[in-house]
Amino acid sequence: MKFVRWIQCAAVGLGLLVSTASAHAVEVDAYPELVSMVEQLVSEKGLDRERLNFWLTDARIDQDIIQAMQRPAERLPWHRYRLRFLTRSSIRNGGKFLARYSDVFRQAETRFGIPAEILVAIIGVETRYGKATGRHRVLDSLTTLALEYPRRSSFFVAELKEFLRLSGDGILNPLETKGSYAGAVGIPQFMPSSYRHYAVDFDGDGRRDLIGSEADAIGSVAHYLNAHGWQAAEPVVERLAKSDGARAGNYTTRGFEVDISLETLQQDGVRLTEKKFTGRKVGIIRLEQDGHEEFRVAYPNFFVLTRYNRSQVYAMAVFELAEQIAKRNDGG
Repeated sequence: MKFVRWIQCAAVGLGLLVSTASAHAVEVDAYPELVSMVEQLVSEKGLDRERLNFWLTDARIDQDIIQAMQRPAERLPWHRYRLRFLTRSSIRNGGKFLARYSDVFRQAETRFGIPAEILVAIIGVETRYGKATGRHRVLDSLTTLALEYPRRSSFFVAELKEFLRLSGDGILNPLETKGSYAGAVGIPQFMPSSYRHYAVDFDGDGRRDLIGSEADAIGSVAHYLNAHGWQAAEPVVERLAKSDGARAGNYTTRGFEVDISLETLQQDGVRLTEKKFTGRKVGIIRLEQDGHEEFRVAYPNFFVLTRYNRSQVYAMAVFELAEQIAKRNDGG
């Protein structure tokens, strides 16, 4: 019995070692970027030095976060990526969420010009309508990526600084707030800089609460898209006939801006049926289907969606989910 108990204790101890092997505490003085950040927050923003050091000392470097950053879902081909979000339950729950907060969505659409179905689709893709807001402590995520992810370290240093400012202002609790492995927060998954600049108090309680207030989350997503150039009543995506898609494929857009003139497409025989568009340039999106390619016209509003997540397949998933939710709620 003693031998069995020794084996059990050893197994527990080994499990603890394995579970914590990928994480270790931060020594602030060992990282010049953290020392500089603290100095800036103290001198420029008037935050308390001891409190900042206490928070940062509590942070953990977690290699699992690095590994998650290296395998984002957005690298999946379109036909696999869309299946994560275009499910019956997601469409059904999106319709219910839209109906539950219909007054809030209507107010957001009136104030910011963003269709309600687009807003609910973003929240659906991001957090399953607020049900999956992340399991990683944001302090750990941002500190890890700021210090141990060189490819984007400057971005995450800036986000960590914004997170500490939000914490210093009492908006977030740095020791408890959880989010995505990349440090995004709340129902709409705002990065700290977006939280600071685009979060709005949409329920009128005097606070900008993206964690506990669906109204604030909805209004903030609408404000974000509006601030990044969404044009009310303009189209988002147009599907092309197969022959037109084959011609449009010669102009595939690689980045996140419109880059092809309508005149060029028309001269090459690409027929567009959208009549509401008032601009002169569009993008052509290539989608990898199961065994073939598909091409669609992306209007400027599509690329506004990529400002939320720099991914064409992300923006297309939001668009298609919005379509399905609108169709469901219209009785289609």
